[in-house]
Amino acid sequence: MPNATTGMRHLAIHRVSGLTPDVFLQTYLSGLGTPVIVTDAMSSWPALSRWTLDFFKDNYGADQIAVRTWLGPGEKFNKLTTVSDFVDYVNNPERPLPGLWIDGQTLFPCQAPAGSSRFPLYLAWSVFSLHPELLDDIHLSPEFVEDWLPLLPQPFRTIMDRATKYFSAGILMGPGNSQMGLHYDFLESHAYLAQIAGRKRCTLFSPEDSAALYDGRVDVETPDFQKFPLLHHATAYECTLEPGELLFMPYRWWHHVVGLEKSITVNYNFFNRVNFGPYLTHLLRVLPALVDGIAQLPKERAALGIEWTSRGFDFPDSGNGL
Repeated sequence: MPNATTGMRHLAIHRVSGLTPDVFLQTYLSGLGTPVIVTDAMSSWPALSRWTLDFFKDNYGADQIAVRTWLGPGEKFNKLTTVSDFVDYVNNPERPLPGLWIDGQTLFPCQAPAGSSRFPLYLAWSVFSLHPELLDDIHLSPEFVEDWLPLLPQPFRTIMDRATKYFSAGILMGPGNSQMGLHYDFLESHAYLAQIAGRKRCTLFSPEDSAALYDGRVDVETPDFQKFPLLHHATAYECTLEPGELLFMPYRWWHHVVGLEKSITVNYNFFNRVNFGPYLTHLLRVLPALVDGIAQLPKERAALGIEWTSRGFDFPDSGNGL
């Protein structure tokens, strides 16, 4: 039954350990899937003891990065800064972060967006292609579930990451109260959040509740049930993700994540037999971007043995349907 206070039903996400791929497939990937916290998936990761904010500042402080803040659905603004300055900001978010605001659509410099001070800035960092040595500290492919992404040639994966502007693996970093607004992940991919430092509050919703979420336009933190009445029928799956824990999210599951304190997280997106069809279908929808990426990345193009060139894509005129 819906909670009388919040208007939604709330369920705790279970914690498990000792899973095998067969058991995981049957238990957590049947039907629409079930989110779950795996408590022993990261036990061998050196990152748990090595990765701190100071570690990244000392080793990668000069790197240029783009950080962002949650302003609402479709509102994309980034701020260009350095890892060193951002780490200082995470440690003291009351102080302004040096850098240049960039409009996420035009990529032109802009003024600070209205409401940019509402939530702290956070970093979603596609770092592993730049610093592959960091991969020695983690194990991206989880042992408890099939992962077919490594079956793709690495050059093709690089093209996918660069051309589609989504990256299959990276590091998330931010101060307390930094947020990733309600969304589900790209290319119909499964995903996980592996918590290195700090805690996060995670709220997930089944694909069955998509209509009740109004395409992600609802505010999970302060839901407006008068404006979004169908939200009463949604079920929120919730957890506080602790360091050393990995939250698995099946494809198409909506999620909203809030940092309870300054934190470092590894994110990873992948596919397997369960979502291979939807993953491939979605990949074909972004085919023009992939072809452009092939043209723009000659090293990867050569590694894949691609000799053809594209003359571009002709799109049907929306007015006559031809």
